[in-house]
Amino acid sequence: MAYDYFEISQRVDLWAQQAYESGWIAEINSSVLQKEKNPLFESFMRPLIVAFIGGTGVGKSALLNRLAGKPIAKSGVARPTSKEITLFHHQEIALPNLPLHEIRIATHDDEAQKNVIWLDMPDFDSTTAHNKELVLNWLPHIDVLIYVVSPERYRDEKAWRLLLSEGATHGWLFVMNQRDRGEISQFDDFEKQLHVAGFDAPIIFKTSCTENVEQDEFESLAKTLTTLATQKTIEQLEQRGEQVRTHTLHEKLQTYSAQLGSESALKKLHSHWKKNWKDTATQLQQSFAWRLKPLAENFAQRAMMEKSSAINLWDDFAQTQFDDALNNLTIDTQNLNLPTSPLEMQLLTLREKAKKQFSTQVELHTRQALAERGNALQRGLLKFFAIAEILLPLTAMSWVGFQVVNGYYESNQTHNHYLNLDFAIHSTLLCGLSWLVPFFILKKCQPSLEKCALQGLQKGILHGLENLNIAVNLGISQFETQRVKQITQLNELKTACEGLTKTPVEIDKNSDLARMVI
Repeated sequence: MAYDYFEISQRVDLWAQQAYESGWIAEINSSVLQKEKNPLFESFMRPLIVAFIGGTGVGKSALLNRLAGKPIAKSGVARPTSKEITLFHHQEIALPNLPLHEIRIATHDDEAQKNVIWLDMPDFDSTTAHNKELVLNWLPHIDVLIYVVSPERYRDEKAWRLLLSEGATHGWLFVMNQRDRGEISQFDDFEKQLHVAGFDAPIIFKTSCTENVEQDEFESLAKTLTTLATQKTIEQLEQRGEQVRTHTLHEKLQTYSAQLGSESALKKLHSHWKKNWKDTATQLQQSFAWRLKPLAENFAQRAMMEKSSAINLWDDFAQTQFDDALNNLTIDTQNLNLPTSPLEMQLLTLREKAKKQFSTQVELHTRQALAERGNALQRGLLKFFAIAEILLPLTAMSWVGFQVVNGYYESNQTHNHYLNLDFAIHSTLLCGLSWLVPFFILKKCQPSLEKCALQGLQKGILHGLENLNIAVNLGISQFETQRVKQITQLNELKTACEGLTKTPVEIDKNSDLARMVI
């Protein structure tokens, strides 16, 4: 799918905003992730937009007034400071999207300058914040910036920083104004600065605001801009500016990508947590150990009286130990250059519910241990002797009954005595022992409630701690899944940016335009 810079910048802006709010990136660079301003012209056929820009007192407004042949640009009286934008254009040029309430407008009828719109920008180095805001808001609309300096102020730091930051997105012409007041060495030094900024052969005009000054090149400046005011030049400047901005956008996305961390860092995070939790779980088990026996006795006594009892093993010390483990996890995340805020959001609920989750597991396993006493072998033997306690007496009584009936029958047939005293004693002993032996074994083999409660508590502690470990690992996994989603969206934006920068803008190396761009 094909995108233009405006659409990509909007998508990047939306991504950066949600990534910042969810903690994946530290901050949003608004100077890069800013939306493209609405175009001043509805059609592509438009004039060349040129702006005078520079520090306070260098003569920008005077140059525009000289171009207009009348004082259209205002400056201060005590100190020449431009506080508003002055726009100078041909009277037949319509500006439908221009915010007219923000600027001062003057028109002319010079056909030679019909394809050029001139702007006098506020002083960028002014202490007035509104001046700087006006300049930055208008920069995306401007094709060529005329950087005006004076012999006294050609090393202005604020304007120079603007040149370095915006240098690649515009065409540049340079004016050493008030040239009659300066030295040749100042001009040479200014030219060296421009070489450092990236201009191989900068176009510099020497001008003066006084009359009859030799070597004044103001007319050459106006003529050069008139020559540049062609649709081809405007297209080249627009395309090149768009590619530069897209390239800058791509570089910023690369820095955001680095803030999302690496796969190797995530693997180390899992490893660090595993080791950290092993030590924490050991400490927690040791802190619980001394309380288990009296707690088991108390719980067993209440169970015999059929009273419910809550198990409160998780105290402030346990909560502190658990919080420290999660804090160490956060520190490890930060040390591994991974975003910490998204992981902290995943762990926040776990911090609050750790006590309830742990206590639920402990109480559940303790009650299960009391309900199902002993291990599987013990329970099997107890079931066997419980059945034997019923079956053996029944079997013995059945045998005795059979002997009684059979003896009675035989005595009638033979007229012998009916059984005897020994049979009665032996029969009674047999029936009694058949019941007493399994009953005695059941009583003696039955696990004590205290012992079962203790085993249940120990098992519940292990399962409770393991559940907390699983919950933390699940939080880390969700953090990893969200990170993959962020990276996927970021890579899509980077791919879209790369698609716009594949075809470079071709500019004739011998043309004036080639000297005007970095």
